[in-house]
Amino acid sequence: MCLGSLDHSPSEQLGNPDQWHTTVLILSQSNEHWKLAECIATFLRSESGSLRRWSARHSRYYKTNFDRILTENVTKFPVHIRAISAQSETIRLCLDHMLAELGLAGLVKSSTKKEKPYLEFGPFSRIRITDVRNGVAQEDHQPVQFTLPERQAIPLVFICHFLLRAHQQIFPLVRDEQPTIEWVDWQLMPNKFPGGIDGRMASLFHAIMSGSARAGLVMGNIRIMTFVNTGDDHGSIFADNLAGLLADKLSNGDQKLMLPPSLKIGSSMFWEIWRREGAC
Repeated sequence: MCLGSLDHSPSEQLGNPDQWHTTVLILSQSNEHWKLAECIATFLRSESGSLRRWSARHSRYYKTNFDRILTENVTKFPVHIRAISAQSETIRLCLDHMLAELGLAGLVKSSTKKEKPYLEFGPFSRIRITDVRNGVAQEDHQPVQFTLPERQAIPLVFICHFLLRAHQQIFPLVRDEQPTIEWVDWQLMPNKFPGGIDGRMASLFHAIMSGSARAGLVMGNIRIMTFVNTGDDHGSIFADNLAGLLADKLSNGDQKLMLPPSLKIGSSMFWEIWRREGAC
């Protein structure tokens, strides 16, 4: 089991075609990335002892030194950090490619409501256990569909595509350490999506991610848990800080992640940037 924290900058909704969107995933097997966040906060002299949202008012010291302190201390903790950045128009151009790789190509269609574009997803199967007979679970399959504004649906597909590729990339790294492992489950803790934990965006995210193992896309189950009080989710705040840092780097023309000289076994860091030409 790996515990994962997820967040985005500036948001999970598309806007200006040239606007950069960054998503960050931080994983660890025993919540070591929370401990890394606390370590960084200590060096940043945070009064609360924990990181604060990147968009909050910070001293110049906080934002200037976050990158350096992360780099100096990440080798002390077994964590996997994955980040991806792409402009809105690039994400749109890659939609068909991402849907195909997610196995959703035949389950999505466009529609228009009140002159606004939407994407309709489904039908998915909602599986409910109705009974257990002779040790065999009896399942009831109910068709479910989701309709989202295009500005939310497309970045959601982008996020899901990124996460499933990250699982495919990290699984071999975990198995190198423990060769007998046949699968790796994730307990993923994203920040709240627009619409809240029961909104359409969160519900579709659950459907795609929870169905990824059954669809044969990943070797392991992906479960989703969202904190009702986001202030308690220190892992998500850590991901928010890193996403904010990378977004600032892009705006300043700096497209390099400060990497430590070497990462110990169980750790890795990678920042992926998609560009319009050849992005998909």
